[in-house]
Amino acid sequence: HIHPDDRYKIDEYYGNLSKGILDNFKEEVRIDNGRGGWNWIRCYVAVKEYDPKTRNIEIIGVNIDITELKEVEAQLIEAKEKAETLDKLKSAFLANMSHEIRTPLNAIVGFSSILAETANTPENREYIRIIEDNNYLLLQLINDILDLSRIEAGLLNFCYTDIDINSCIRKLEDTSRLRMPANVKCIAEFGMKRCYIHTEQNRLMQVLGNYVSNAIKYTYKGSITIGYYPPEDGKIRFYVRDTGCGISQDKQQAIFQRFVKLDNFKQGTGLGLSICQMIAEKMHATVGVSSELSKGSEFWIEIPYQPIRTIY
Repeated sequence: HIHPDDRYKIDEYYGNLSKGILDNFKEEVRIDNGRGGWNWIRCYVAVKEYDPKTRNIEIIGVNIDITELKEVEAQLIEAKEKAETLDKLKSAFLANMSHEIRTPLNAIVGFSSILAETANTPENREYIRIIEDNNYLLLQLINDILDLSRIEAGLLNFCYTDIDINSCIRKLEDTSRLRMPANVKCIAEFGMKRCYIHTEQNRLMQVLGNYVSNAIKYTYKGSITIGYYPPEDGKIRFYVRDTGCGISQDKQQAIFQRFVKLDNFKQGTGLGLSICQMIAEKMHATVGVSSELSKGSEFWIEIPYQPIRTIY
């Protein structure tokens, strides 16, 4: 009555018993239900008595019908696979929307810049400034959503090259200085006079750029510092330090989770730091934060240190 594909389980057990190997038995097998189908049975068998002289063996068995349980299990597996497939399709669709979304947005941003150069009154220049600020915000929001989708779909590219860290920090400082609030300075700090490493430049700068954007939101005076520490134990740590409002200890653990925002009145999706963590995992790196309320924060990413001897 046992399904041909499951008979080996029973045969093996009884074969061991005949050799005096007195193990218990627990397996799931299919049994002919007499209606042209198969029922799933969970079998429990234990040896009650064994006489080595006569080799008589007494066993006790309990069979439990788990057919309904197996059907539910199969439905759950099918639903899970379907959900995973739909999620991947969704992520792939959003990732493929990058070009279509950015093309009109780039036109808006570009012509806004031209208007800013030709504005001839303070009132017009203020209007243009508002447009440009919101253009940047919209572009950042779209980038966050698309990057998250690309990471989930496995479509985010990682290209490792040899880079000059000090030069990259200077460039990030230059671009960030233009976005600083009136009472905030942008500072660059270098852990070494020269630092050439092999890593993923675009993703590393993306993480540090997200840190800078986050710091700008919560820093109203003082400074925002971009830098790195000298390498230690095969790792090199980059950081963005600010003199902003800081983060309480109870919120620091959740800050890298999706959609977490310290202040719901601040603009943003709450995806930036989550994307940083996902990028770090792909780079075999770690991220974290050190912060104290009213004294500022230091967000960091620590990546494998792969030095390059050649100086370009």
